[in-house]
Amino acid sequence: MSSVDLALGLVGVALTIMIFSYILGDNLFFRVGLYVLIGVAAGFSAAVVITKVIIPLLYVPLRTPGTPAFYWALVPLVLCALLALMLSPRLSQAGKIPLAFLSGVLAALALFGVSRGTLAPQLLATIGRFSPALLMQASQINWAGVIEGVLILLGVIATLFFFHHRQQVKQVGGGSLLDGMSSVGQIFMGITFGALFIGLYMTALVALISQLNWVKDFITSLL
Repeated sequence: MSSVDLALGLVGVALTIMIFSYILGDNLFFRVGLYVLIGVAAGFSAAVVITKVIIPLLYVPLRTPGTPAFYWALVPLVLCALLALMLSPRLSQAGKIPLAFLSGVLAALALFGVSRGTLAPQLLATIGRFSPALLMQASQINWAGVIEGVLILLGVIATLFFFHHRQQVKQVGGGSLLDGMSSVGQIFMGITFGALFIGLYMTALVALISQLNWVKDFITSLL
């Protein structure tokens, strides 16, 4: 083991122990380890932004005036300059222009991502559960596929009722059918959040086991 690997391994073990010290309560060692983690993450993010965004997409095009890339690079440069004017109380209104532009772009990307990445695939998957290829098997009805498709459709409709009609049903005092659909949607939401929690817990547990194994292997290699 080289001296560099030894030093990095000791630092990693020390930081791991500092983070695990939170089991004993909030203390100085845990806060130092947390600050180091946040600082390294912030520095790494800044380095990625500088090397992957600012230099190739802004600095390099600005070095070639008269080209189309040069004029395209002027747009984010002007927006950044307007954003920097928010440091001055007198010129802070100019900073609303890049903020409005950024908000609009983020909203458009979010809507496009939700519609293309979530709504459309889920709707197509729900409709696809009722395709004849899944419902029929050897010229006979595949009752397992039918029940599965009905449960998926019921879950989608009940969840929509839970989100969009629950408050209206409370105000108007809707019928028992709407109340029942809202309750069924609440059950499906509970199952979904429970599955998500289990997935997050298992991911954290795997990361914990992996880190403990690394510490064990490192200490074993030293001994």
